[in-house]
Amino acid sequence: MIIFNKYVLFILILFFNFNVVYANPLVDKDWLKDKICNDNIKIIEVHRSKKNYELAHIPCSIFTNFYLDGWRETRKKMPLLMPSRKDLEALIGSLGISSYDYVVIAAPGLGKYDMAEAAAIYFTFKYLGHKNISILSGGFKSWKNDWDNDIETGFFLPQEKTYKSEINNNIIANKEDVLKVINNNGYLIDARSSAMYMGINSSFPALRAGTIPEAINIPNNWLLINDSLFFHDKVNLEKIFEYSGIFRKDGQISFCNAGLESALSWFVMSEILEFPNNKLYESSLAEWSKDSSLPMIDIINFSKRKDNGKEIDSFSMKPPE
Repeated sequence: MIIFNKYVLFILILFFNFNVVYANPLVDKDWLKDKICNDNIKIIEVHRSKKNYELAHIPCSIFTNFYLDGWRETRKKMPLLMPSRKDLEALIGSLGISSYDYVVIAAPGLGKYDMAEAAAIYFTFKYLGHKNISILSGGFKSWKNDWDNDIETGFFLPQEKTYKSEINNNIIANKEDVLKVINNNGYLIDARSSAMYMGINSSFPALRAGTIPEAINIPNNWLLINDSLFFHDKVNLEKIFEYSGIFRKDGQISFCNAGLESALSWFVMSEILEFPNNKLYESSLAEWSKDSSLPMIDIINFSKRKDNGKEIDSFSMKPPE
């Protein structure tokens, strides 16, 4: 009888606990329609400002700002580093999210790097060991453009919860991991624009132009349809990586200037294409280019102006004033 009761309890947990169901990394507006305002499903909208959220958002969704709420922090002049486990748990708990909730992240569709910010938050949850986490394909814009969908105004204040994590360090790379790829095998994916990859242009916080030796350039805009918040389908994404010479689907490390743009390429390889052993070099060129002992290459030996060494505070990830 005790065994039977334990069995029944296990079945009930499977039925009611979303955390045992592995989420599809991408969900669309139609999937979301009958799930809004569900106690176990939390929608995070990543807006540029609170005012934008107040004007229009998915009903019962939760507002966050990637730059101001503490999803990343600056340490020792290196931007966009992952905060401590304790700080991330406090942040997520303050948004009314528990470890057992199904989380859907929606980008607003107002800026060039919106989907990269959504992917960076998704990566954060995966780093914290969260199982049920998805990105809304097409973002909030796809929801709003469907006339049958309700839109809510004002501000929704969630009830704070306790969030507990189980850290997964297997998805984070450091410079030693990158050196192993250079000297042995694997793939380095530079997610920046081709102009930055080739050394034609550069942007803070990268202190040297060019890229890491052996890196393959797959810019973020290759992965999204016409610079929208929709990803190319799996077949076409596979073609992009095969065209780029990536046939062995194992052991990729993504990087960019500061780990934001590369979160998007990590998402595509790890979550959509399901390549095994994918990692994100969080510190990226902000760390690598600062260490003169670490190699970088200027692919076309582009002539630089004398004032190119000055720090220009205009890198792509800087939030608007």
